[in-house]
Amino acid sequence: MESILHIGLHKETLTLLQENIEVANLTFEEASGESFKQTCKTLQHHRALLIGEEVANPIRFAQDAYAHDKCISILLVNDSANNEKIKQALQFSPFVGPTVQCVSNAIGQRMSPILEDAMQRTIQRRSFAKLKSTSMMEQRFAPNALEKVRADFTTKILEEAPIGAILVSGTGTVFSINNYALVLLTKTEKEVLGTSVNDLFPEELQEEIMQFLLDGYISEPKRVFEVKRAEDSLFLELSVAPIDTRASSNYKLVILNNITPMVVAQQHTQAHLEELERLNTNLARVNADLDTFVYTASHDLKSPILNIEGLVTSLEEELGPARGAVETELEHIKRSIKRFKQTVEGLTEVSRIQKNFEQKASLINIQELLEEVRQLLEQEIEASEALIELAADANHIILFSKRNLTSILYNLIGNAIKYRSPVRKPYICISTWCESGDYCLSVSDNGLGIPSANQKRVFQLFKRMHSHVEGSGVGLYIVNRIVEINGGQITVESKEGIGSTFTIRLKQIGTPVIGSST
Repeated sequence: MESILHIGLHKETLTLLQENIEVANLTFEEASGESFKQTCKTLQHHRALLIGEEVANPIRFAQDAYAHDKCISILLVNDSANNEKIKQALQFSPFVGPTVQCVSNAIGQRMSPILEDAMQRTIQRRSFAKLKSTSMMEQRFAPNALEKVRADFTTKILEEAPIGAILVSGTGTVFSINNYALVLLTKTEKEVLGTSVNDLFPEELQEEIMQFLLDGYISEPKRVFEVKRAEDSLFLELSVAPIDTRASSNYKLVILNNITPMVVAQQHTQAHLEELERLNTNLARVNADLDTFVYTASHDLKSPILNIEGLVTSLEEELGPARGAVETELEHIKRSIKRFKQTVEGLTEVSRIQKNFEQKASLINIQELLEEVRQLLEQEIEASEALIELAADANHIILFSKRNLTSILYNLIGNAIKYRSPVRKPYICISTWCESGDYCLSVSDNGLGIPSANQKRVFQLFKRMHSHVEGSGVGLYIVNRIVEINGGQITVESKEGIGSTFTIRLKQIGTPVIGSST
């Protein structure tokens, strides 16, 4: 019965492998981290070792396993975020051999053929190790030992090996071949024995294969050859192991490894990646077209809105004292025009952010920028009697887009005033600090707060948490998009009836220069 040893695999990964691997009577045995070194002593009973996503230091576990068994295939399974990091670290890790490879769980079902190939390679390595140990004993043989070697080679080892194996003389004559190689090459033993090894392959490959078997393998231990057939191709990986029998001519063991499933899987993966890249390109083009449409539509709507607003004003003047009869209707129309203008202005700003406009960075003093925002919101601040404080070093500066940072402060402070509590004057505190090279900014208020059920939707376009206050529902969406485009992060903590705190981490555009301006 075949068995796979695993440690730290996600349950989803284990289930995926169990459901998709096509190996009969295969069992999965789990190992624990505490007793792993003891478990390594039994690795020869398993066909592969899987070190999963939950293992904190997978390379150390791979080193322990490789130290006990240099033949077993070891797969380090990680999510896509960590796979490249582990792969890079593996290249510079001592005491880890070629039996170790990284696999991302993001490829899903395609992990199964990779695992099957790894199991096959474990069997091949162990069989080849037996062959090498047998060849080391040749020096003890009597002069007639060659016939005995051939017999033992064919009946005891080669016929058991799940790889193709051909014993050839120094001149390339085939002395023995196992059944696996005969099946691969669609030949019979009678057709092969005593012929040139070159005749086993198509004519177009013969010159290259002969060059590899003569001395090419010295500088290139393995080479892959594509054998084209009527309906498909066979991909064979050839390697050569010289055997010194101290006879008049040397012998070579030619190993044929059928890697067709792995190559086909790689080709499918590459095709999927190319298709995904094409889809991403098309999606980017569609998004660009949508951005252009939104920008153009919102821009073109401004003139009709202004015309309607002007007509309503003219109508009020024309009616004079008689307007009282339609006063209510006129107020409804003006409120609708105002909401329409806010929505169009919001769409224009969203489109600007989507297109990543105005990203030129400059040194910004946070206190000076806050004063500019105060002037923009002067009427709202006076009407609400809002108190705004800056809890930060007045000389703190950031290298960032001034227009975008202004938009962030304008929307957050404007919302804090707009959604103020009816029982107290609005108090808004702005804090800034530097953390791990990022510029951090928080805006806290004592307003209405956001219901916990709505906090996950607060940054969505046209989502408003309080319907009794006028607004278009684009302000927080704009703030979130600016932060996302910058590669930063925004979070909200809020309690209904108490207030809200928005915290933002920004990546500075260019060289970080947070500090005191001089």
